[in-house]
Amino acid sequence: MGGMRWTGLVLALVMSSLALVSPAGAQPFDLIVPDASVGDSLSTELRRLQAIERDMSLERLTRGPTKLEALVELGELRLAQGKLEEAERFFEMAIEMQPEHLRANKGLAMVYYHQGRFGQTKAIFDRLTRLYPLSEALSKDLDRVRSRLASTGEVGLRIFEDSRGLQEIVSQVEAYFPSFTYPKLSARYRFETWQYKENGERLNSRIISSTFEYTFSRRTRMAFTFAPETFTDRSQAVNTFTIHGVTGTDQLHLAAMAGRTTFKENLASAKLAMGEDYGTLVLFGDLHERARIVQSITAGDLSDGNARRRFETQVLYFIQRRGIPLLSLNGKISSNSFERQTDAHGQPYCYWSPSDYRSAQLTVSWERGVGGHWWWGLETGYISNSFRDVPTATTIFERGFGVGIHASYRFETGRIHGEFGDTLQHYYRQRRLGIFASFDF
Repeated sequence: MGGMRWTGLVLALVMSSLALVSPAGAQPFDLIVPDASVGDSLSTELRRLQAIERDMSLERLTRGPTKLEALVELGELRLAQGKLEEAERFFEMAIEMQPEHLRANKGLAMVYYHQGRFGQTKAIFDRLTRLYPLSEALSKDLDRVRSRLASTGEVGLRIFEDSRGLQEIVSQVEAYFPSFTYPKLSARYRFETWQYKENGERLNSRIISSTFEYTFSRRTRMAFTFAPETFTDRSQAVNTFTIHGVTGTDQLHLAAMAGRTTFKENLASAKLAMGEDYGTLVLFGDLHERARIVQSITAGDLSDGNARRRFETQVLYFIQRRGIPLLSLNGKISSNSFERQTDAHGQPYCYWSPSDYRSAQLTVSWERGVGGHWWWGLETGYISNSFRDVPTATTIFERGFGVGIHASYRFETGRIHGEFGDTLQHYYRQRRLGIFASFDF
């Protein structure tokens, strides 16, 4: 009996010392595995506690939904660690339980993608786009990966009309070419024509852009775009360009953009072929699997000597039903301020330049698939804008609802997409109509 007491005392001292050096929250049975041959009460209690925790873990895993989510989370963890074969096994087990589970299918597609099995990756994403009426943000995520699997082309037409009397007609042709010899490199070429109409006046311009993107890793990439724009009444083009980079972790990303673009607030500013040198920082990440936040800051210097600053915060939340996106909520607040409202001679600028423009917007989106090829969606939102009117030194408020509808048809090698919207935009109401067609070749 004396030997047993000494054994218990030694074990108690060891346990106390381990508890002092272990992280807060660690339990003793996480630190030692007692020998079954030891028969004192302390080791027996430790084995009992281990058995209880093991039984609880097994019970959690044997419940259908919990086991499914556990398999998906294990697969995502192994994918993040680069253990592709283990991730593939977990995702396949999850898909056996629920063949249409979105996260499991996306995870397996990414495993195939990183293994270079592009045909199988494309097959999964084609199936997902037929199964799920996805929100716009998730749809872009899928299309972004899917577009890297083949050379694609797109043609489109957009028409904008607003309450000021300005009409813009934009047509585009675009081609995307991934490099299968150098998988980290891709190229995108785009041709656009712009037509402006306002109060009987017209102006045309065209843009020819080239974008080259290099992917350093799954989380880090950089792109360079050169897009000169030529106006009908000017022989010299406005040489615009953008340098864009993004990096981060699985949950948080940082994007930076800098370059020069044309400033076309209205027909008068477009006629002057004004340019803007700008820089933008964007911090975005997932709060959890259904919520995403985006914070951006932009600073720009106009070619006429004016400057502007813009701050924007956006939160997206996705409501799912049995793993299928059902509704998406988008809340956005922004602030836009110009440094000056009059030129050096005290005359107002030809474009709208508020000293303090603020906007708040809440949008609800819903989408639904019809059969295996069609899907359509509806969005509605409430917008509240306010800005400082310099001549009258008063604050003007604009409030109202916006609505949008879109429909798409997917076929074997592409899709056709149409959209219509009517919403507040700055201090005016804008209507838009667009139709696009994309295809693989």
